[in-house]
Parts: sequence; C-alpha cells; structure tokens
Amino acid sequence: MNVELNFAIKTPGTLWAKALEQVAATAKKPEGRGDAFVYFIGNRGSGKSTLLNRFLYPSRAETPKPSEGVEYTYARKPSAYDHERKDLAHIWELGGSQEFMEEIMSMDQLFLTFKQVTTAVVVIVVDLSDPSGALASAQFWLNQVKKKLASSYEKFEKKGHQLPEQLRQRAKVKLYGSNDDKDLVWHSGISLVIAATKYDAFRNEDPEVKKVMARSLRYLAHANGAFLTYLSGLQVTGGGATSAAETAAEAALLDNFSRLMNHLVFTGLEKKPSLKLNPMTDHLAPLMVPAGTDRFRDIGHPRGGHSGSQDSRSFLEQGMQEWREMFERTFPGAREREARLNSREESGSKFRIPEQYNEEEIDMARERRLGELEAYRRDLAAASEAAKKKMLMAKLAQQQQQQQQQSRDPALRRKPGASSSVASSSSSRQSSRA
Repeated sequence: MNVELNFAIKTPGTLWAKALEQVAATAKKPEGRGDAFVYFIGNRGSGKSTLLNRFLYPSRAETPKPSEGVEYTYARKPSAYDHERKDLAHIWELGGSQEFMEEIMSMDQLFLTFKQVTTAVVVIVVDLSDPSGALASAQFWLNQVKKKLASSYEKFEKKGHQLPEQLRQRAKVKLYGSNDDKDLVWHSGISLVIAATKYDAFRNEDPEVKKVMARSLRYLAHANGAFLTYLSGLQVTGGGATSAAETAAEAALLDNFSRLMNHLVFTGLEKKPSLKLNPMTDHLAPLMVPAGTDRFRDIGHPRGGHSGSQDSRSFLEQGMQEWREMFERTFPGAREREARLNSREESGSKFRIPEQYNEEEIDMARERRLGELEAYRRDLAAASEAAKKKMLMAKLAQQQQQQQQQSRDPALRRKPGASSSVASSSSSRQSSRA
C-alpha cells in the first residue's frame, strides 16, 4: 500500500506531484535582497535630473526643472523570484550647491548609511560639455563616496562584523574574477557608475583631446571598480546628433544605461550584469566600459609615465597622478578647477541658506526655541547637581548621627566580637560550677 501511495505521489501531473514541486520551488527562492538605495550625485548642471528622468521614464520628452536640494522618488518592479511581490528602490538626487551636497552626504541618516550599503547604487554624473572640469569632478565625488563608505564600514568593523569585507569580495569575485587587475583595483563593495553626459557637445573635439579624456576617465573608473559610460541625446527632442547613425548610437547607449541600472538596482552585484552592447573603448566614439572589462595595460600610460610600483595603493596613486598631469596639460584650467573643488572641502565651509530664502519670523522663532532648549538643559544640569549634593549631605548627616550614638552608648563602642566573648566566658564559668 505504501509503495502504491508513494508511486501516486511522485507521478508527474498529479495534484500531489504539483504540490511537491511548488514546495521545492518555494524553498529555493531567496528571502529577498531588501530595498535598493540609489543616489545621483555630481556638479550642478551636469545633467543629473535629466538622466534620472530618462531612466525612470524613457519615452518622456519634457525636461525636468533643475534640482535644488534633495529630490526623492522611488521605483517598483515585480520581483524576479516572487511575482506576487514587488521590489522597491528609493532614489535620491542631490542637487544645489557643492556645500549643500557635501552637508547632506556627511549626514548619518541619508547617504550610504550602514543599513544601505548592501544594496546601494551611486551614479556620479560628469559633464562633458565642461571638459576641463570633468576629471576633477568625477574624482572629487568619488572621494566623497569613499569617505562616507569608510565611516559606514567602520560601524560594522567596530562590532566585529565581516559585512564590509564580504561586500568587497562580492564585487571582486562577480565583476573582476577573471581580470588580471583584480588585486590592484579598489573594490568599494557597492555599485558605482560614472555617467559622462552631453557627449554631443564633446563629439567634435580633436582626436588627441578625446583620447586623453577617454583614457583618464577609464583609468579612474577601472581603478575604483566603477562602470563608465558616455551619454548624449538626453533631451528626446534635439539631442544634438548630426546623423541617423549618431541618433541610433545615442539611443543604444541610453537603453544600455537603463538596462545596467535596472540590473544594479533590482538584482545587484550578486550576479554579473548582462548587457546588450559590447564594451566600447575606442576614444573616437562614445565609451561604454562595464566594470571588470578594462585593464591597466590596455589603458596604458601617458608619454613618459610608468607606474612601476607593485604595491596596489602606490600603483593606483602614481598612475592616477600621471593621467591627471596629462589631463591638466591638455585641458587649460583643469588644475584650477580641481584646486577650487578641494579648497572648499579643506576649508570646511558649511552650507548657508541663500539670502533670498531667508524668513525673519521663522529664524527668530528658531532662535527663541534654541534659547529655550539651552535654558532647559542648564536647569536640568543644575537640578541634577543639586540632587547629587542633597544625597551627599544626607549621607554625611547619617554618618554623623551614627557616630554620635556610638559616643553616647558605651556598648556600641566595644570591639566587634566583645559581647560574644563575654557570653562565652560566662557560659564556661557556669559549666565549671556544674
């Protein structure tokens, strides 16, 4: 009977067999990777809003207003493992002045917090229509990401957690597993994308100028484990293409960017992205270089440069310095742009509300509330100090009272054990009489 029942259960197509298949399929499903956290950062006017708009709404023609502050939106997509559930992505665009963006990025509650790093995606937007500032901008915002990641990872490491190293190893294995440079590259542990926009304004530059731009950005992206792509035609109408082939190329790059972002946001680095376009490294055309597909030997060195150090950190710093110097010789004003970015960071200048947005009544109410809060804190500290003094005085009074009682009562002044010794000697005398 048991044999017949077992055969009936395992017979394909039966109700029992289907139930068993569903249970097995459910057991294989992962629990889910959690919500994704996506950030678009970069200099003001670099095209962050337009690029984000094209990612979310590929067919929309309108141009969004420039962002001032923090813009939040979200995206949802049916889960790849459970079609009854939708994966959620929280998307922020940091706009406005450099000081404001730095202030936001330094906050513990918003940018790359220790709760977000597992599923974080950062898109650094670089403006190719301002070529002298492109490399400095990309490097500056990349350094901001590095600083915040170090702070978030430190919280894990202080508690003995291995998550930061696990995230770095995930990126190394999934993206650079077969790459010769895997031990030289800095692996952030998150998904990094450098999107160089407005290529249509840079397309007609001298080939040597385009070569220096391409190889400098390739080196920076490869050294930091980032995806690199040129983009243009972000405006659906009037993208700047001069031929049907260029229009088709722009559309293909935008579609490829959307595919890449969908993978990084909703699948993540657990699986290597599968893109429609093959890597494009020819400096005479738009670049599209997925992380893990480039190599330092293919990028090469500027004339007269040679990064001979075998230490990974020294190798990367020396190579980046060589390309930075070549970039500064090629693009007048590049050194000044970099110095201006870094001087603001070193000065520690904080964000200030522009004069046109000042509201005197609100400012006065805020100052009044801050004054009340400070007074409350002072009163609280004084009350706490008074309570401590009161407890100390009560304890001293109690000790003095005990000392006075001992001085008045001779029995209390006997040494410990005196009464017991008197009692024992009395009992011994009674026993001797008996």
